[in-house]
Amino acid sequence: MKAWPGKEGARSTRRAFLGAGLAFPLAALAADEELVPFADYDPEYRADAQDDHPRVKSFDLRRLDSPITPASDFFTFHQTSTLQLDAEAWRLRIGGLVKRPAELALSDLLKHDRLQMPVTIECSGNTGDPRIMNGLVSTAVWSGASLAAVLNECGLLPEAREAVFLGADVEPDPKFEAGGAPYVSPHGWSLFIQDAMAPGNLLAWEMNGRPLAPEHGFPLRLVMPGWYGMSQIKWLTRIELIDWHYEGRHMARNYQSLRALDGGLWLDSSISRNRLKSVVARVTRRRAGPNFEYKIAGAAWGGSARIDRIEVRIDGGEWRGARIDERAGDEAWVLWSMRWPEAAAGEHVIVSRAVNARGEIQPTREEMAKLRVSNREDNSQWPRRVRIE
Repeated sequence: MKAWPGKEGARSTRRAFLGAGLAFPLAALAADEELVPFADYDPEYRADAQDDHPRVKSFDLRRLDSPITPASDFFTFHQTSTLQLDAEAWRLRIGGLVKRPAELALSDLLKHDRLQMPVTIECSGNTGDPRIMNGLVSTAVWSGASLAAVLNECGLLPEAREAVFLGADVEPDPKFEAGGAPYVSPHGWSLFIQDAMAPGNLLAWEMNGRPLAPEHGFPLRLVMPGWYGMSQIKWLTRIELIDWHYEGRHMARNYQSLRALDGGLWLDSSISRNRLKSVVARVTRRRAGPNFEYKIAGAAWGGSARIDRIEVRIDGGEWRGARIDERAGDEAWVLWSMRWPEAAAGEHVIVSRAVNARGEIQPTREEMAKLRVSNREDNSQWPRRVRIE
C-alpha cells in the first residue's frame, strides 16, 4: 500500500489517522462531562430523515468526537433509493475518446497500487435548516486506485475534453422520451480532463478500512477531494471521455448557482468546489469545584487554501481565536475548540467563522447573498443558540 504523495500530513497511514482520533481533545465525553443542549434544535429533528427519493441521513454534529466519522454515522444523500449491487457481476466500463476501451472487474482495480487519504465530503445542499442542522458533511479515510492512473492505462486521446462519470442509479424523466419510452437519466457528473487527472482523485472501494457499504456506493465510487458531494458518484459503472460539454439532468438543472461578478453581472454555473466553512458542533461542561467549566467545539473545512484560524463570537462580542486541535489531512476538516470561562446563566448566541491562509473569511448570510443566489453552497456563518441553566 502506498501513502498519498505530495501533501503535508497526507503520508500517515489509516492506523495513524484513526489512532489520532483516540487521543483527540474532542474525544468522547469524559465521565464528568456532559452536553449542554442547544436551544435551536427542532424537537422533531431526526438524523435519519428519509429512506428514498431522495435518501437523506445527516451526521448529528453533536456526536463529533473524532476526525474520522464512523461509516454508520456518515451522512447519506442520493436521489433515489440505495442500490444493492452484485460485486461479481459489476463492471466499470471506460470508453469514448480513449485508445484502449476497458471493462474492468473489481479484481482488476485491486491490482492497482492501493492509495488512501482522509477526505471530507459535504453535500452542496448542506445548511443550518432545522431538518438538516448542517449535518450533510462527514470525513472518512478512503482507499482505492488513482483515477489518473486508470485513465492513463486507457490512453486518453488528445481531443478528449471532459470525463463523464455515471452511476447505476437512474431516474425516469417523463418530460422526455427516447425511442417511444420515457428517457432514463443516470446520475452523472463531468469534469474537465485537467480536473479529472488531478492526483487526489480516487476510484474508491474502501471506507475506513472496510469495503464500501451499499449506502456509500458499493462496490465502487468516485472520491473527489475538495468537490461537493454531487460529483462523488456512487455505484460508479461507466466513465465516458467526450469532446463536447456534458449537460446531464443534475448538472444542467439541479446543481446550479447564480454567481455575482463585478459590474452587477450574474452568471449561471454548475456547482463545483467546496467553500470555506466552519460550524459550532457542541457545547460541553464539566464540574470544576463549585462551578462548571464550559467548552465550545466544532469543525472547519473547504475553501481554496489551507485553513489558518477559527474565530468565535459570543453574543455579538469580539471575535476570539479558537484552538485548532487536529488536522486530519489537507483534504479533510480541522477540529477546533475554545474554553468559555465566563459562561453565565441564560440564553446565548455562539457563531464561528473560518479564515484561510489567503485571508478569505467565511461570510455571514447577508454577505453570501451578495455573492451567490442558491439554495445550495451555503457556507454562511451558522449562529447557534444555547441555554445555560
